[in-house]
Amino acid sequence: MFQSVRQLAERISSMIAERPFSWGVLTGLAAALALLLFFLLLAFIFRSRKLRCIVIPSEGGDLRIDSKAVQGAVRSVAQNFSAFYVRRVGLFGKQDAVRLEVAMDFNGGDANVSVADLSAQFRAAVARMMTETFGMEKPARIEIEILRSGAEIPAAGVDTEATEAIAAEISSESELGKSC
Repeated sequence: MFQSVRQLAERISSMIAERPFSWGVLTGLAAALALLLFFLLLAFIFRSRKLRCIVIPSEGGDLRIDSKAVQGAVRSVAQNFSAFYVRRVGLFGKQDAVRLEVAMDFNGGDANVSVADLSAQFRAAVARMMTETFGMEKPARIEIEILRSGAEIPAAGVDTEATEAIAAEISSESELGKSC
């Protein structure tokens, strides 16, 4: 076949010289594939996972708090804020960092208070609740997403599609038996 590396290199250079456009396209595709694989690897390494529970270490053993308990506690805090209607509560984390995502509607409430002020008060109330109720020394990072502004918030006790879905989710199989 090829007697030396030099003959191989000459053969490859002659092939490139015969069809430079084809080799350029092939090189571009290879580079794009390499970049795609690199970004997928980075996304896999630095992704945050949905948590089933929060683990709080202590001397006598770990305390595991189910995500449904955290969701219920956040919803109970939200009842004190009539301007907000909670749609979803998600618990995410990577390594030791816990992130609580709350998606809600804002109806405007008091005209003198902005959504930024109310959300800061809500964050403080949720952080206080997590510290007092669950004993978390370092409360979760709380991110709020306003889905609709000026939306009419359902009255207390009125079943809507969202509350029915929440009730069905809570009544489904508990994940307490599963490890975190």
